[in-house]
Amino acid sequence: MKRTFGIVGSAILVAACTAPQLFAAHVVERIIARVNTEIITQRQYERERTKLREQLAQDNPGADLDARFKEESKNLLRDLIDQSLMVQKAKDLDINVETDIIKRLDEIRKQSNLANLEDLQKEVEHQGVVWEDFKDQIRRQTAMREVIGREVGSRIMTSREEARQFYEAHKSEFQSAGMIHLSEILISSEKYKPDEAEKRAKAALAEIKAGQRFAEVVKKYSDGPNLDQAGDLGLMKTGSVASAIGDAVGKLEPNDNTDLIQTKNGYLILKLMERFSPGIPKFEEVEQRVDEALYNQKMQPQLRTFLAQLRKDSYIWKAPGYIDAGEETPGAAVVAEKGK
Repeated sequence: MKRTFGIVGSAILVAACTAPQLFAAHVVERIIARVNTEIITQRQYERERTKLREQLAQDNPGADLDARFKEESKNLLRDLIDQSLMVQKAKDLDINVETDIIKRLDEIRKQSNLANLEDLQKEVEHQGVVWEDFKDQIRRQTAMREVIGREVGSRIMTSREEARQFYEAHKSEFQSAGMIHLSEILISSEKYKPDEAEKRAKAALAEIKAGQRFAEVVKKYSDGPNLDQAGDLGLMKTGSVASAIGDAVGKLEPNDNTDLIQTKNGYLILKLMERFSPGIPKFEEVEQRVDEALYNQKMQPQLRTFLAQLRKDSYIWKAPGYIDAGEETPGAAVVAEKGK
């Protein structure tokens, strides 16, 4: 059923009493879009613009930063509207992510080497961020991920034959100078006394040898910075790691792990996720990466189709002068109600 709501003006005016008979109106926030019952404010929009520019400057600094920022910022309002639609869809589906929020907060706490969630809250607020806003952002991200997984990802199927065909058509994209992909469990020698660190490291290794999933042992024991990614260290060039680590990893087959490796930072247990030969690797060496690339290629158009349907079932209003690239006709004149 199509949702319809009356249009609210583009600014909220608050009357502030400055004397018994004198009131002054102040614009405290400007609404630039409404998505069903949710609003998107100019402050949110400008905050996302700032984050986008910072991210572009960090990922690929260069003289064309202004041009790249101008091009990518065209999608900012579209993305904010899409996020709002997915969060509301999560509510419609009765998706509850509160347990996931606690887990994510605890992962961030561990990454930051903080003793408890109260310390994390103090650190967040010290950086000028409202604690409830911080948690709400995690709540929204988690809810969107659940919606995408249920409503889009679960319907995407790939076969090994498709993956091989994709690999043959994109071989050059998987070329490397010789790479290894590692995940780690780190038991910090700064966080624990020597005897305690060794005891925890041996306990973690014992659980892995007993058949426990590496990712679960990471969550339980690791003090490394990538807990939310199962300890994933990403790709690194063969020969770029310390010799002791290189020697230990060099003996592994994919999905095998090392014994304990003692370093100045503590004890390491490393798992070899993938190994890539120099040049264009064999399909079998990059099959997981090929599957992910093929999945993502299929995901994007299906996600846009899903979002287009959400838009058709919703009421969306935007303020004049703003572009929503997700509209059927971006930049079209604003109407009072969709469907009229």
